[in-house]
Amino acid sequence: MKKASFAYWMVQIISWGLFCGMVGIASFVQGDFKGKTPYKLIELFFLLILVSHGIRYVLLRLDWINLKLAPLLPRVLLLNIFAAVLLVFLINISSLIIFGVSFIPFLEFIINVSLYTIFFIMWSAVYLTYHLMAKSRKQELHSLKLEASHHEIELKTLRDQLNPHFLFNSLNSIRALIEIDPATAKGAITTLSNLLRNSLQMGKRTQVSLADEINLVQEYLRLEKIRFEERLNYSLEVDVPSSLQIPPFIIQTMTENAIKHGISKKSDGGIIDIHIFEEGDRINLQVINTGGTYIPDRKEGIGISNLTRRLQIQYGDDAGFSLKNDKTRVVACAWIAKNKVKHTI
Repeated sequence: MKKASFAYWMVQIISWGLFCGMVGIASFVQGDFKGKTPYKLIELFFLLILVSHGIRYVLLRLDWINLKLAPLLPRVLLLNIFAAVLLVFLINISSLIIFGVSFIPFLEFIINVSLYTIFFIMWSAVYLTYHLMAKSRKQELHSLKLEASHHEIELKTLRDQLNPHFLFNSLNSIRALIEIDPATAKGAITTLSNLLRNSLQMGKRTQVSLADEINLVQEYLRLEKIRFEERLNYSLEVDVPSSLQIPPFIIQTMTENAIKHGISKKSDGGIIDIHIFEEGDRINLQVINTGGTYIPDRKEGIGISNLTRRLQIQYGDDAGFSLKNDKTRVVACAWIAKNKVKHTI
């Protein structure tokens, strides 16, 4: 606010100072710059600032600056005419009192009023344009804050959806082991406990390090390995710095989806290959599985639709997700533009 006020007064002083300077130069060229002229120019300078500031006061006091264009224009025109009349009248009163100069003729009075009306209209146009631009910026900033707040709420909702979804699938895996192999089920519960602790901590954040995400995925795969035994084999290859920050549960969701729709559907299981690598200007987070077939028209589950939405909210067009068949394999790939990926400090 103080900066805006300072800028306003600086513009007032400089603009009207230049105007009076130009009038003084014109007087000097015409040979009229003598006697009382310098004093009259100083007087004009202060009166112009006073009257134009009065215009601003009326615009703000009566809230005209927030009117639409149609009702605003006639009001501003009348205000500028009144301001010009007041200025010329004050100049003549001052000349009469200080310099003993009589009032100017009526015709000259009208001409001066017309000229100053034009100058004040120009001043008002500049001021209103600046105000409208500032108002537009404030509205845009307000809209962006509302949108950011909405996105933050939506992201939190999406993250909260993942924990129960993740827990439900993990408990299903352990339930299948309880009657068959109680000892293994007991170890699986310990692994699940570690998983839940890590996932709850990660679920509170919008960004996690790639190292934390990989640790979560490895815990999850160890849990599923207990369930599927030799039916599940996996590999993990990371060719980028582990300090990269990504949204939580991105790789874990794709891995979970690969097991649910791929490995678990085949009696002989399959292989999951996880590969994180750079390709051009992108960071690719890729999960490949054998044992299933992607059906494009099939409705996506909560995990994949959730993943896609979170990428869109956080990165817009600078991230994406694809799911496709590659011969006997299904390839899921989330990508993020390299210039949008930060590193853990």
